[in-house]
Amino acid sequence: MWMMKNCPRCGGDMFIERDSYGWYEKCLQCGYCGESKGLDKLGHGSAREDKRPVGALGHETRGK
Repeated sequence: MWMMKNCPRCGGDMFIERDSYGWYEKCLQCGYCGESKGLDKLGHGSAREDKRPVGALGHETRGK
């Protein structure tokens, strides 16, 4: 999932992905990497926990 112009360090484009530790965000311009806390609460206690983010063309993003 993409977040345009949302990097706290440089204002660049962020890519949000999930791994075995949870959701994280990474900036394509400066390489900033941080935990994304907002998405953990989004699916808490619901069927949304098992769903994966979808890319711009509607395809499922690749996970680790």
